[in-house]
Amino acid sequence: MNQNQTVASESLKFIITSLEARKHGYLPKEPIPKPLKCQFCQKTLYHRGLINPKSRVVWKWLPPERCNCKKAQEYWKKYDEEQERLMLERAKEEERERFKRRIKKLLGESGIKKRFLNRTFDNFEVDDLNLEAYEIAKTYARDFENYKENGEGLYFVGSFGTGKTHLAVAIALYLINKGVPVICKTLIDLLTDIKKTFDSSQISEHEVLNIYKTVDLLVIDDLGKEPPTDWAMATFYSILNDRYENCLPTIITTNYNDKELIERLSRKSDTKTAGAIVDRLHGTCSLVEMNWKSWRTIY
Repeated sequence: MNQNQTVASESLKFIITSLEARKHGYLPKEPIPKPLKCQFCQKTLYHRGLINPKSRVVWKWLPPERCNCKKAQEYWKKYDEEQERLMLERAKEEERERFKRRIKKLLGESGIKKRFLNRTFDNFEVDDLNLEAYEIAKTYARDFENYKENGEGLYFVGSFGTGKTHLAVAIALYLINKGVPVICKTLIDLLTDIKKTFDSSQISEHEVLNIYKTVDLLVIDDLGKEPPTDWAMATFYSILNDRYENCLPTIITTNYNDKELIERLSRKSDTKTAGAIVDRLHGTCSLVEMNWKSWRTIY
């Protein structure tokens, strides 16, 4: 018998039924509850009581014993499974709330700028060109838990003004409204947050990096606009790689194709880190191409 079984066995010594309490003369602190009937076989079911063996007092009544008939066993099996599911769901929600509080404490809000707070699916102007991208984004938001399970993100690539940022932000806003921790920023803003810790005694670089590496969804908008310093690219790759290894999804938007993006992210002629970044993006994200004329173009 292992330790847990021993503890469980010992605890049973301090529980008796109301029938046993009457029989052995235990004094209840509260009135003895009336026995119930099994809803399936009508067997009499007595309440259980916590006792103090030395004082022979029942100090608390517990729910009645469970019937051992087949239908009752099936019922309680389903009941226990549902209770466990609800408990895990509550624990998950509590963990998400704790994480959102950490984000707010370390970084402020999700990072979505005021101009983009109205970029929802409802006000995205759908046409023949962008319908597929719209459906992919909306499906991703709706089925996020399944995508998250596999660490699968989205990689929006296309020309200026085609709606990439709108769809990425729409996903972020949809999930934030569902209680999912999301960070949505440009890489420039992300790196700025990390740099701020260099002169801070309140927040460490590790704490901020850990937020970016472990948030449920990280959205990086407009990749390729940041100065490609060695530190910036190494830091970004570290974030992407940790998220890849821990199956956490990332969404990227960029105006550049692979070759152009590698050039934009490369330090001088060193394309190794930039190439690894682009390779990681293709390995973790589904490509969504949005190459058509900008809706901002004045005709």
